[in-house]
Amino acid sequence: MIRAVAVSPDSQLLASGGLDNQIKLWSLKTGDLIRTLPKSHFGAVNAIAIAPNSKTLISGSKDKTIKIWNLTTSEVIRTLSGHSDSVNSIALSMDGKTLVSGSSDTTIKLWNIETGDLKATLSDHISGVNAVSLSPNGYRIASGSSDNTVRIWQVR
Repeated sequence: MIRAVAVSPDSQLLASGGLDNQIKLWSLKTGDLIRTLPKSHFGAVNAIAIAPNSKTLISGSKDKTIKIWNLTTSEVIRTLSGHSDSVNSIALSMDGKTLVSGSSDTTIKLWNIETGDLKATLSDHISGVNAVSLSPNGYRIASGSSDNTVRIWQVR
């Protein structure tokens, strides 16, 4: 079962991930499978984003990790660990430098993509965070949770 899809900003590639723990890359022109990323995750792939440069893919998984991939080499650039439960949703800033992740651990985390550093942890939900979105200017985060609330966060 597919849990996440993303289209590259250059409209050349579709990435999919799901319960088989794998990330597959597809040609949008032909619909053909290009490749499967090796050793994608040890749990379901719940979220995928492709950076504005179309060269980097980010995936979030039930295995509690976020992986940053080089799409040219299919290698993991870095693995982000910090959530204590499934990563359910991710959002990337317009400049491709900041990542927001939402987790079943009830937290939202902000990450520096270039360094892998955790910038902040937001916690006000009382149930898992299922959806996150970052405003185009990067100043606000919206989050949706199993606690039936939507919260708006001021980033700065």
